[in-house]
Order: sequence, then C-alpha cells, then structure tokens
Amino acid sequence: MQPHSFDVDIVIPSSNQKVKINKDAIVVNQTTIACADVTAVRYGVSLIGKVKKPIKKSYSIEVKSKDGKTVSIKFDSKKVGELLEEDHTYYYIMTGLWHFVKKQLVNFFIEQLNEKQTLEVGAAKFNYEGFTLSYKTWFLGKTKTALVPWTDIKYHQDKGLLHIHDQNDAKKKVALSFHYDWNAVVLNTLMHFLWQEKRKEKLQKGERIEP
Repeated sequence: MQPHSFDVDIVIPSSNQKVKINKDAIVVNQTTIACADVTAVRYGVSLIGKVKKPIKKSYSIEVKSKDGKTVSIKFDSKKVGELLEEDHTYYYIMTGLWHFVKKQLVNFFIEQLNEKQTLEVGAAKFNYEGFTLSYKTWFLGKTKTALVPWTDIKYHQDKGLLHIHDQNDAKKKVALSFHYDWNAVVLNTLMHFLWQEKRKEKLQKGERIEP
C-alpha cells in the first residue's frame, strides 16, 4: 500500500496560479518560501454579494516567512453551493498546508508556552497562565487589562471570527479574524488541543505539555 502523499501540485483554473507544497517549500508561481521559515498563516472563505443572496465564494490562503516575505493564493468560484470544484481545490491545498506548515506552527506555540514565553496573535496576548484581556471599567470608562486563567476562558467561532472571553465576566474579551489576523487559525487549533485531556489545567499549573 502506497503511503498517503500530502504534496500539493496544482494550477488553479480560475486564477491560473501554480501552487506546489511539499516538505521543503511552498511555491506560488515564481515565489518560494521554505516550510522551515514560515512564521504565520491566515486563510478563509468569504461569500461575495448580498447577505441573503451571495453570488460567489472567495478563497484566500496566505503564508508569511520570518523575513516578512509572503505568498498569497486567491481564487473565486463562479457560483455558491456545497462541494464546488473550488471547495475541493481549497481543501486539497489546506491539507498540504496543515501537514507541512500549520502543524509545526501549533507545535511552536506549545513549545513557547512550555518555556513560559508570552505570545501575541492579533490583539490577543497569552502565556502558560492564561490570556491578558482588556475591558472597560464602568467608572470613567477607562480601559484596563486582567490576566484571565486558562480554566476561566471560553472560546467559539462565528462568521470568520474567533471569540475569546472570560466565562465569569463577558466584558473581558477579544475577537480575532481568521482572514486578517496572522495565526488566528493556529491559535484556534491550539485551543482545541488544550481543551482536551485537561491540558489547559496542566499548562496553567506550569506543567509541560507534549505536542
């Protein structure tokens, strides 16, 4: 039985972009970024047109390297529906991106938390203890920050946004865009991982989490 290949090699019909992804690099047309140099990703699918009557889907995948170089894969469908040819193209590319790039970014986040480092994704700031969340006080409306422990954090996704908040105080919150905030998708996957097998409780106590 042949081992499953996660390599991507495609010319996207609607945008004519040549995309290759393998264990070594991501290549879009003439631009190459080594997988080992990737520091951030962002991606998403948007509906274009009126809210109740969209006319097409727009797909976007972007990758950034440690020297600030970016590659961008963008294409549109001609209609709206489920399991379009473009959906298959998007998931084909995303499977390669997950295997060769995103997984290592999630593991990097875990290692940084194990080393008691502070990480920032968009407006979100967090470390092994929890999230530093902003909130406005009722008195004079001043903005303050508070460290909210992992065990008090709730999160959910809605319309392309990752919402993170204190389960005991809804004013303490932050929202990130999967489309626009670099590594919001990585943070989302990290949180899904930490919410299993009491990992966030162990992390909060300063115990090491294995990727």
